[in-house]
Amino acid sequence: MGSIDIHLEEAIKCGRLLGPKKDCIYYPCHFDGQDCTWCFCPFYPCQDDKTGGSLDIGMISGKLVWSCESCCWIHRPEVALFILNNILKITEREEPLTHSRLLKLRKETLKARPP
Repeated sequence: MGSIDIHLEEAIKCGRLLGPKKDCIYYPCHFDGQDCTWCFCPFYPCQDDKTGGSLDIGMISGKLVWSCESCCWIHRPEVALFILNNILKITEREEPLTHSRLLKLRKETLKARPP
């Protein structure tokens, strides 16, 4: 299980936003007051530059990877809450959280809460 899965499970289990994690050594990685619930984005890799992501050379691999460094959208509290509420609805229906289903949720979120 990867970091994304672990963070997704933690958010579902808590059922609420985690808010800013001011004790994190990387805080704020995007902006002061950011919501850290989706520290590991459930949409990764979205491969959509509308929210600030881009292809970049990976520091470890030296290969092109999707970088979310400039994406602040998912850390806005109202966006994070919209995503959480909809993920909770999906899991209540016992619908699997596949990457394609999560990308569909991303499109819905972009429509409701644009960057």
